[in-house]
Amino acid sequence: MSEIPIQRLTKRAQFLFVRQGARATRPCVSVEARRRDAGGAIGLGLTASRKVGAAVVRNRARRRLREAAQKLLPELGLPGVDYVLVARQQTPLAAWPALLDDLGNALIRLRADLETGAAQQRQARARPSKRRDTPTESD
Repeated sequence: MSEIPIQRLTKRAQFLFVRQGARATRPCVSVEARRRDAGGAIGLGLTASRKVGAAVVRNRARRRLREAAQKLLPELGLPGVDYVLVARQQTPLAAWPALLDDLGNALIRLRADLETGAAQQRQARARPSKRRDTPTESD
């Protein structure tokens, strides 16, 4: 099997596009995924908020996620899908096998969701309607 190339997501619009897709959260990492097109490269974006820690800690978390993604995405990722790995507070200090396990489990879950279309169904149920039929106290 030929290796699928991995492209980095660099623009904010790419991250916002993926944010609207499916999500799988584990203790060490949260992974967001959205299908871009039928084939092509795998997109990879990394992010760590200030909740994770200071700049040095956030950089460590992103480096660990990048290395884990390079190991797991070629076999568990889908071509034509963009993934954003979001560091959590446990990411910088988690044991390496635990981080790989969490990322692998999240990728397996997202793969199943994206292949069956279950992610869109789950999101449609989770989104509340913006229209209210009954008045509230402020009305």
